[in-house]
Amino acid sequence: MKYQNIAIILTFFSLWLSVSFVHKSQDYIAFFLIFSFGILHGSNDLALISKISSASKTVRLAFFMASYVVTVIVASLFFYYIPIVALLFFVLFSGFHFGEQHWNDSLLKEHSLKRLLFITYGISLLFLLFYLNVEATQAVIFSLTKLTLPKNYILYTFIVSSALWMAHAIMLVYRKILSLQQLIFEVFMVLVFAIVFKTATLLWAFAIYFIFWHSIPSILEQQSFLYGEITMQSFARYVKSSFFIWLISIVSIGLLFVWIADYTILLPVLFAFLGAITFAHSFTISRMFTLKK
Repeated sequence: MKYQNIAIILTFFSLWLSVSFVHKSQDYIAFFLIFSFGILHGSNDLALISKISSASKTVRLAFFMASYVVTVIVASLFFYYIPIVALLFFVLFSGFHFGEQHWNDSLLKEHSLKRLLFITYGISLLFLLFYLNVEATQAVIFSLTKLTLPKNYILYTFIVSSALWMAHAIMLVYRKILSLQQLIFEVFMVLVFAIVFKTATLLWAFAIYFIFWHSIPSILEQQSFLYGEITMQSFARYVKSSFFIWLISIVSIGLLFVWIADYTILLPVLFAFLGAITFAHSFTISRMFTLKK
């Protein structure tokens, strides 16, 4: 069975969980998935850089550690001192990163403006999530920035970005770069996501897309790129290669949560943490996709 079919089944199962479980239970499931598959999918960048780079192993390791540490520190400082700027870049990078993973294999041939499709689709999906969970979203933004983002701004951003990606996708269908069947499927899935996002809590809704439609597909792509196959054996190799970085990430955020000891701001801190590690990871994955073409 293709993973896409499995993801559809998992999405509808998650919809059932959304209406069957209380909000705290949804958030606990979301935390578990984010801390397992979510963090794991970004923990194997050293192996990816080793595959991409022709430099020696020592140089690759030094470059990886230095660039990651610097990027995370700079991003963390931005979130602390100028959080509105950090949040803006986090949304832009996440939107592009989600869109690239989601659309890269759907394009039948190279297209010079494909990055525009990636970012407009990703932004529209994020702002659909934000709008359908607007009060929780405003609370997270206020916790990070002390600013209240008007509901209309979220709605207008969703409308504009959605119109742009739809117009672009229709043009790609016309130019036979994207199949009509794939476009119809994507529109149908956006409608499904809207139902899921409206039903679930903000964190659980985010986790449903982040895990089932982004993190797991990314892990499969990385397995294929690194090992030339997608099997239980290659997954075991992937986990072994990722484990050290994954463990450091989990311990770091665990200590941060213990230090804060305030459930009401755990969600903003989680998004800030994910934002800090997203920047470097997105560059690595983009390079991987470039080399796979």
